[in-house]
Amino acid sequence: NRTCSRVRDTLMKEETVTVVRSVGPPLRCVALRACVPIALAGLLLACGVVAAARADRPARQAPWRAGTARVKITPERPVVLLGYGDRTGPYEAVAADIYAKALALEDLAGRQGVLVTADLVGFQAAVVTDEVCRQIAARTGLARSQLLFNASHTHTGPLVSLQPHAQANAVAHATLSGADREATVAYTLRLREQLVQLVCDALQNLQPARLAWGKGEVPFPMNRRLPQDGRIVMADNPAGPVDREVPVLRVEAADGSALAVLFGCACHNTTLTGRDNVIAGDYAGFAQELLESSGTAQTALFLSGCGADANPAPRGSLELARQHGATLAHEVQRVAGGTLTELPGDLVTRLESVELPLQTLTREQIELRTTWPSAEAVMARQMLRVLDQGGTLPTHYCAPLAVWQLGRKLTLVGLPAEPAAEYVARLREAVGDTTLWVAGFNNDCFGYLPTARIVREGGHEAIGVTLWIWGQSLENQVGFFTDGVEEIVAGAVKRLAVRRATEPAP
Repeated sequence: NRTCSRVRDTLMKEETVTVVRSVGPPLRCVALRACVPIALAGLLLACGVVAAARADRPARQAPWRAGTARVKITPERPVVLLGYGDRTGPYEAVAADIYAKALALEDLAGRQGVLVTADLVGFQAAVVTDEVCRQIAARTGLARSQLLFNASHTHTGPLVSLQPHAQANAVAHATLSGADREATVAYTLRLREQLVQLVCDALQNLQPARLAWGKGEVPFPMNRRLPQDGRIVMADNPAGPVDREVPVLRVEAADGSALAVLFGCACHNTTLTGRDNVIAGDYAGFAQELLESSGTAQTALFLSGCGADANPAPRGSLELARQHGATLAHEVQRVAGGTLTELPGDLVTRLESVELPLQTLTREQIELRTTWPSAEAVMARQMLRVLDQGGTLPTHYCAPLAVWQLGRKLTLVGLPAEPAAEYVARLREAVGDTTLWVAGFNNDCFGYLPTARIVREGGHEAIGVTLWIWGQSLENQVGFFTDGVEEIVAGAVKRLAVRRATEPAP
């Protein structure tokens, strides 16, 4: 293990760049992960890298190694945006560039994990993450459980699809011309390439580091499920459940400089509305920009929380998006500059695929839902289209649930899709641990992840699987979840999190 660690560390030194690059980037990434070829170790020794490794020994006492990377993912030409159905044509301006960023972590035992964040509506497994993870595995050796993809869910981000629908969708995007569809496919393919390289770059930038975490709070998330005339409408509900916590993970380099800060907020990035046909990361993008420009961290990464049923309040303008971003950034600065809980170098990453049951409805029941005054009607009409075309409606959706545990003092739960705020308290109760950081929009954004109460009440957040929006080949991926989904999710998270407690420390 010591030999492997020295090889891995010395690969990161400038003296080895020409040697490693001579065999090509893919091999370099694999060597970083595997650390097994004795011939490579001998080659490094022959090149005089031993001295560099010895000089680095004091710094390597840091409990972690961390690396960051970023890439601008602003489309090179205007494309149609995703998030609102009342826009017309491709975006009209770039209000702010959007980015994908990566934070790679490695513990004392050499276990690695890479967290990727992006200013996008979501990461769909069938469109992006499955293929991206396959390519990353080929280049680095990382297993699927060692990768976590989180989207900020900005509604001023590009449509990502390989087979986009031409027609407008009432809850998603504007009508696409033939040129728009070509531009969307080209953007998606380019995005996948960028994400693969982003992860490799973060791994190549690993350096000794220290991790610590804490949490604060912001006031602007507002529950958006208001009971009215026996139904749930989308409007501010001050009495409704909402998660206003702001988790913060501070990453320091060995010299004490601020390498990165990872922070979260459980609120839709929808300060901008369908009237704003511009590219932007909304409040989360502006918060990251402020944190980086102020020197709080070289790289600021935003991790979406359980904000399916929360909107920023107030909302409706670029000025308000900047205002909420500043509020969030100032709170992150306050928390990051205070006393935090240090995390020992101990990383475990787990991923489990869980079958979430969908309601079995008769045609008459589906037709009744087409009359409801909410997005549930849009979903019901799509279900009828599937049946009319001779298709079969799915009975369940297979969803990825992730649990990362850092230093046995922080458990990061990565829920897929758009989870409601009540999942935070529900999962803390299930696991019996108040140190949970519960994030949403991870790995596969297939629609909404409702609680049992939301399923029973109905409303926009009860629409379930909406994956059909992201491509013509996905048209049968539609359906309403049963109220048993909450218990299944809680049980899976508890199984993944508690299992760690029985394992010996490295």
